[in-house]
Amino acid sequence: MRCETLSTQSRKNPYSGIVTFLTDFGAEDGYAGVMKGVVLAHAPGARLVDITHCVPRFNLCAAALILENSFPSFQAGSLHVMVVDPGVGSVRRHLFCKAAAHFFIGPDNGVLGRIAELNRGSVFEIDPALLGVTKASNTFHGRDIYALAAGKLLAGLDRSAFSAPITDPEVLQIPEPCEVEGRVEGEIIHIDHFGNLITNLRTQHLGEGSCVCLGEERLAIVSSYSELEEGKPGLILNSWGYYEIACREGSAACLLEMRVGEKVSVKP
Repeated sequence: MRCETLSTQSRKNPYSGIVTFLTDFGAEDGYAGVMKGVVLAHAPGARLVDITHCVPRFNLCAAALILENSFPSFQAGSLHVMVVDPGVGSVRRHLFCKAAAHFFIGPDNGVLGRIAELNRGSVFEIDPALLGVTKASNTFHGRDIYALAAGKLLAGLDRSAFSAPITDPEVLQIPEPCEVEGRVEGEIIHIDHFGNLITNLRTQHLGEGSCVCLGEERLAIVSSYSELEEGKPGLILNSWGYYEIACREGSAACLLEMRVGEKVSVKP
């Protein structure tokens, strides 16, 4: 019966009933499960999906990249709860964001502001008191505010009952390639689970006949991992639309001893 009620509500409001979670909580301590419990306590028919709980700790750039490249795969009307929150307990705002027919909840640390900016979205500040929060833990706003907001929205509470529009959210800036001495210079912006070095270079940054270099070494451009020579790094366009440096069945990050922020050059 509760599932039928949720379905009826989702026809009246814009929410699909799907709630996703993206955090840096890991899998050991139960924090992710507690947030799910809060959502289900208010909306038992919700469909809960983990995007990941393994964002590198406090890494807002990684959180933003994963979220902005994951949410479009979900049904329109999905609610995405993002809790990578180095500033938890401090004086910073709590946000609800609407962008690209999706909805986002999380702290005002630049990630949701970036989503809104990239997708011409709208941002609202959540007032915990209006949400019904009487006392929030200074260490777990994910449970006491963000999961609660998601659950109550799915249960039928209108967003306007606990939030008001703002125009000045924090907006995370991820470095863009730039021109240095007549050549395009990019950098490593993320390292994934396999050790692939994801750069900020896209197809428009590589002209015909150009190549990407690490120092004086030119990287072969391939269309699949299987084309890479064993033990040698190469360049491949990944599913996010960025070029990444990869090794066949190995970690490019370990092989090349490279970190986020290190430079790569595009040469004619």
